[in-house]
Amino acid sequence: MKRTQLYIDPATYNLAVWQAKIEGTSVSEVVRRSIKVYVEPKQKPKQTKEEVLTWIKAFHNKYPTPPGTPTDLALEHDHYLYGTPKKYTKK
Repeated sequence: MKRTQLYIDPATYNLAVWQAKIEGTSVSEVVRRSIKVYVEPKQKPKQTKEEVLTWIKAFHNKYPTPPGTPTDLALEHDHYLYGTPKKYTKK
């Protein structure tokens, strides 16, 4: 466990004390559980293959590849950015 210190207003503290007494537990436990409920990340539903492909098509339609873009840009990015010799040449 990691120890921490919180500043909370008296009304909130009194609520936490009241809840702890009702449950027979500590104020720290009430705060821990409250944080987990409030802050716990929600799982996003997994996208289907069709949804991903639809998103890619929409992205490509909104941001098309500019004319004249080299077809090996990803593979040879160092060449296009820094002028280094091409690493992969077609034979």
